[in-house]
Amino acid sequence: MDGWPGSTAVADARTDAELLDAVRAGDCQAGGELFRRHVTLMRRVASGLVRQPAEREDLVAEAFARVLSTVSAGGGPESNAPAYLVATMRNLFARWSRYENRIDLYATVPEHATMDCGADELAVIRSEDRLVWSAYRTLPGRWRTVLWRLAAEGDTTAELAPLLGVSPNGVAVLARRAREGLRQAYLQVQVPETDLPQCQEVRRRMGAWLRGTLPARRAGVLAGHLAGCTPCHSVASELAEVNRELPPTSGCGGSGVPEPR
Repeated sequence: MDGWPGSTAVADARTDAELLDAVRAGDCQAGGELFRRHVTLMRRVASGLVRQPAEREDLVAEAFARVLSTVSAGGGPESNAPAYLVATMRNLFARWSRYENRIDLYATVPEHATMDCGADELAVIRSEDRLVWSAYRTLPGRWRTVLWRLAAEGDTTAELAPLLGVSPNGVAVLARRAREGLRQAYLQVQVPETDLPQCQEVRRRMGAWLRGTLPARRAGVLAGHLAGCTPCHSVASELAEVNRELPPTSGCGGSGVPEPR
């Protein structure tokens, strides 16, 4: 059998080498067969790298997409697909970890900040980096992938389209949704929790409400609560100031904070 222990094969199935040659020739079904054959092994390795199932699936999918892209372009492994897949996945995990550590440990700061900013301003910049990274981690995996590949790695929508299985225009639409989702999440991670049962649902939806993306009925209920709840009104007013610095939601503006009764 071609591959590592844990790979599956059918007696009359094509070998990894044959499948890889087929992928280079443009056979999409061959790529799917490779994925099904080795996904169990990849998930097992990924489970030793990340704890959350969603992050594990993101890591597996992204690693396989990169290998498939390399093979389709004429590079990559000739036969031993599992070894190449696992190596790609480990390298990808290492890159993601280094990026996270740069945000969390403040290992890098914009050059202008170190030269022109005082200690207080530098602390604000570092705090903003942490908030953005915290917000990014709450996004769905597909949104994280499109933001990472477009912003951090500089891919074009055309380059990213085959990996996501959509058109370049579909990538652009997905990216717009992901950016708006990141802005909403950025506000939401700044909403303090509360022990008051009547305020908990309001707090959970405050980021979406401030961005003007809640359905009208829910938005009205939330606005009514804010008008009668001083603590929640205070939180919303502070975050409304932050929201004014963000680009407006496409097609509508953010919600205004009602005056307390």
